[in-house]
Amino acid sequence: MKQLYTALIIQGISFECLGDLELNLKVGDKVVLLCERYSDLATITGKVGEPIEDVEEFERQRSLANKGRHIEGSKTATISRKATAEDFARSEENKAKAQSAYEKTKERIMAHGLEMKLIDSHYSLDCRLLLFQFSADGRIDFRELLRDLSTLFSVRIELRQIGVRDEASMLGGIGTCGRPFCCSRFLHNFNSINVKMAKQQGISLNPQNISGCCGRLKCCLYYEAYAYENVPIAPKDKSSKLKIDEMDEKELAKLDARESSDASSEERRGNRPQRNNTPRPREQKRDNADSRQRQRDPLQTQKNDSQKVEGQRNHDQNRQNSQRHDGKLEQRQRDRNQPRRQNQDAKHTPES
Repeated sequence: MKQLYTALIIQGISFECLGDLELNLKVGDKVVLLCERYSDLATITGKVGEPIEDVEEFERQRSLANKGRHIEGSKTATISRKATAEDFARSEENKAKAQSAYEKTKERIMAHGLEMKLIDSHYSLDCRLLLFQFSADGRIDFRELLRDLSTLFSVRIELRQIGVRDEASMLGGIGTCGRPFCCSRFLHNFNSINVKMAKQQGISLNPQNISGCCGRLKCCLYYEAYAYENVPIAPKDKSSKLKIDEMDEKELAKLDARESSDASSEERRGNRPQRNNTPRPREQKRDNADSRQRQRDPLQTQKNDSQKVEGQRNHDQNRQNSQRHDGKLEQRQRDRNQPRRQNQDAKHTPES
């Protein structure tokens, strides 16, 4: 009987593969995969479904799912054996060769003038395949580059364009939470994430808060989406605030009653409390408003004070002018009345 496993070759490249139950494979085991045209070293990442009895029927159902299209890797890879020390040593040699091929390929990309960013290079275990992964803004016509690389390395060349998420998972880094990227640590597949998940979790929809370093929505939004979808969240009780306010009013009423009772007991004993020299409520309110205005805008407060002083000065000057005017009017009235009095005195004076 066979068991279907998921195996990871390098970050971003994983396969579903069939292995014998006799191998007793576990998650994390290193195995050798036999693909259609090459063999490679892979890591088991999990089991898929139940054991398979009829492999031919499984392959037929899988080909129907592909709708008759022949794609690379459409035939399910098989696990030949567990990896040995010799396989690990060969894998390390292939990594050194892949690094040298990476540098040469970057030079050829610059020579062809292609706007593509080379991310990674990988040699298969039997060195029959050289895989390059790159990122670009749009579609790239790399046919001339592919012919050039095939002639340069004399192996089967595969160029695979990846997205920004795969690029972030391969390069790695530190997220906004202060930990390494989830996609580079333990995530092997990317789930579908949308803004609705952030809304359900009550997270601010600011792009800086919900976007990762790759510019896409954070993968961690998916972790708790299932819980928020299936667990009903009770609405906020608006009456709780009213209850608290009512309780506060009752407590304040008790304090007021207690203070009034203490004041009446002091009056009975003859110990009157001293007169309160605090300002009246209206004056205190006006003083508080003035102090708040001074703290808020000192320049405006200084301007208002100068306007008040100028207004008081004008008022005093107008008052003095009115007093002078009244004095002049009185003087004129006295001057007018003076001849009349003299005439009246002349009339009443007896003739000699």
